Amino acid sequence: MGFTGRVITTKQDNYNTPKNGWEDIMQYVKDKNKKIWLPFYNDGKCKEILNEMGYTNIIHEDKDFFTYEVENAIVIDNPPYSCKEKVSEKLFKMKIPFSLLLPLETIERKYFKKYINGFQLVIPNVRYEYTDKKGGVPFKSCWFCWNMQNYLPNKELIFL
Repeated sequence: MGFTGRVITTKQDNYNTPKNGWEDIMQYVKDKNKKIWLPFYNDGKCKEILNEMGYTNIIHEDKDFFTYEVENAIVIDNPPYSCKEKVSEKLFKMKIPFSLLLPLETIERKYFKKYINGFQLVIPNVRYEYTDKKGGVPFKSCWFCWNMQNYLPNKELIFL
């Protein structure tokens, strides 16, 4: 079973975001003191990566995502894909700005289509190689961003 911040999944779908993935999305968060919630713990190394990039106000704890909330923050993270719908629903209900690293095919899911207003997609120019995935990744990942207009360019599709 996969494990991320005490979100237990039935699939092996819990992977560390590579450094170039963090660099791709964090280039848009200019305020290095902005409170950023990384709710999916995995091995805990993403906080170190963001600290190395100069971000100082990172909330990254080994807690169950579905039982706690962080106020006045933005969420940037890579959730387990088997629970991406539940994760998305919680974030939408919280009305918290977020960027989630998800497979590109997520765009055609009904639960995402109902929240189309305020959505932006950041499309990397490479296929990310997840740090703990052996043998390559069989899908393209993109940053699905909602209510991030204060950070991203004024476009729905942002090609890197």
